[in-house]
Amino acid sequence: MQDNSEGIVLDAIRESRRTPRLAFGVPIRVYATDFKGRDFVEDSTTIAVNLHGAKIRLGRELIPDQEIRILSGKTGREAIFRVVCRAGDTENRNTFWGVECMNPAHNIWGISFPQLRPRDQNAVRAMLQCPECRIRELLYLDEPLLEKMESTGGLLRGCLSCGKTAQWIKVPYYES
Repeated sequence: MQDNSEGIVLDAIRESRRTPRLAFGVPIRVYATDFKGRDFVEDSTTIAVNLHGAKIRLGRELIPDQEIRILSGKTGREAIFRVVCRAGDTENRNTFWGVECMNPAHNIWGISFPQLRPRDQNAVRAMLQCPECRIRELLYLDEPLLEKMESTGGLLRGCLSCGKTAQWIKVPYYES
């Protein structure tokens, strides 16, 4: 019988989102201890952020419920986060982790988060831009599609404005 505890944890998180997740790559420095008990410092980026946490990519294995320290390269602020769970498939030698900020009022991301909408419970908001005509479009992506977009550098799609199919790139989110 297969252990589905990670799926149950992710479902509980999705049902209790307090702020929307934005597909936003913030450079970070992580200070932590890996699953073998070795201290490390690793520079990485976020995949998605919200006021209460983030999905991050690391080259190290962590342990759920451990505390880690994250420094935001965007703001220079740091905070203590709790590792919630492994979040998604392994990408090359990197793993994805869902982390929760222990003091979200500190907002180390320096982002003004928009109002929560019903679709935000199960998706990540991503602002994409057509490389041909530069029109922007807000999409709600599921986790596997977000991970694929991160690994390929964009999302292949057709543009209703210019009529061309191209690899759309992620651009900073803004409220329209």
